[in-house]
Amino acid sequence: MNWILAFIISSAAMASAKQGLLVQGNCQLKVVPDRGSINFTAENQNKDLQSAVKKTTHQINELKEKIQKLKLEHFELRTLNYSVYPVREYEKDKYVDKGIKVSMTLEVTTSQIQRLGEAMMEASNVGIQNVGSLITFLSLEKSQDEYLKCLDLASIDAKKKADQLAKKLNFGVGKVLNLVEAPALNQAPVPERMVMAKSTMMMDGSAPSVEAGTQNFSTQIQVTFEIK
Repeated sequence: MNWILAFIISSAAMASAKQGLLVQGNCQLKVVPDRGSINFTAENQNKDLQSAVKKTTHQINELKEKIQKLKLEHFELRTLNYSVYPVREYEKDKYVDKGIKVSMTLEVTTSQIQRLGEAMMEASNVGIQNVGSLITFLSLEKSQDEYLKCLDLASIDAKKKADQLAKKLNFGVGKVLNLVEAPALNQAPVPERMVMAKSTMMMDGSAPSVEAGTQNFSTQIQVTFEIK
């Protein structure tokens, strides 16, 4: 029985030794987004459906033409919604038909975030005052580059922690026994509401300034090193 007990203890010790030293490597970066988008919504109400549709469509098409002439880099246009619905208001104990409202939203995306102010000016010029939130984000290419950069930094962080523990506790750090990549969810910045009206434009007629800001980009890895 003694040799069986010794074998069990020895096996447990070997299994524990194989677990090695587990450390976590972290990386968190402040990254400047390279894409920005703003939504512009044209809304018109009229008792005649065709008139409301015609004016709304004309405003959106005119805005498209003007924005295309800006020659923005990595430029994209996308129609997000088109809706038609009746408007009724409660007056003198009854609902009264006020006509038909037509709404259409155009999303403008570009890598030249600071120039989105020019798009806002063009929207104002065609009579569109309803501007959505400014959204900034990373393109797929930049996201991949930043992630690889973050992996490098997380690896360095993990090795430094292992070496520090080895120095203080008097053991050696060997080869990597196990590695787990645990990407962190990157929190997107809170969209900033861009309120637009002709009276809020710059006094000299220039476009308002739009800043990209920064957002957090992070990841972590778990590394098990051999203990010598």
